Amino acid sequence: MKKYLLAASFILFGTILALAQEQPIQQQQSAQSKTGPQSIKNNIHSGFYLKVGGSFAVGKFASTTTYYYNYKTYKDTITYYKAKIGPALELGWLIYIGPAFAGNHIRAGIDATFLTMSFNPTDPLLAPDVSASKKLEYYYYFAGQKFGPLLTINPVDYLMIDLSYKLNATAAWYHSMWGSSYTLNEVSLGLRYRVMLFAFQYNWGKVKFTYNQGDNPQYWVDYSTFRIIMGLKF
Repeated sequence: MKKYLLAASFILFGTILALAQEQPIQQQQSAQSKTGPQSIKNNIHSGFYLKVGGSFAVGKFASTTTYYYNYKTYKDTITYYKAKIGPALELGWLIYIGPAFAGNHIRAGIDATFLTMSFNPTDPLLAPDVSASKKLEYYYYFAGQKFGPLLTINPVDYLMIDLSYKLNATAAWYHSMWGSSYTLNEVSLGLRYRVMLFAFQYNWGKVKFTYNQGDNPQYWVDYSTFRIIMGLKF
């Protein structure tokens, strides 16, 4: 319940901040319109976005890693199978702070992704008669939030180029193991035209998984992905 209240607070804060920024910008546009026909309208505005796409495993996340550990009187292994392409979903808000500059062609703000979810399937070495639900246990599941600085360039008309860097806090699950990380990174290049958007993202960092045994061994697993996503910005 606390997580839902925190997310709702972020959304409410972002909405208030975005609306507060729009009024002085509109006043600035009104003043500019009086200077002559060559004044350029500011088309860079805050708003909510929805993105969906594919998450491609890269680096060590795309390879299988096996760890050995001592459990009671014998040695055991835990295998993190290589990840494959999976779906990704993002819900967030572009929050612009202050007026646009460079003739209303550039504006800075915050890219706040209030919810990001994804999963990546694997090919575990299981018996042929294993059920589909058992195979789902060997998928990597991720859910979290990410925030960071944003720079939007409006070269012409309603075409927008979004450049951002975000820090990602995520919770993860894989084969009866819970994981977490607060230091994942992302760089993103996005293209928008009116409400349509298209983006490329590169995510990197490690997630710490805790194995569900009495001694609770922990392992850091690389989580590097390249995402191609598309969606809407309102």
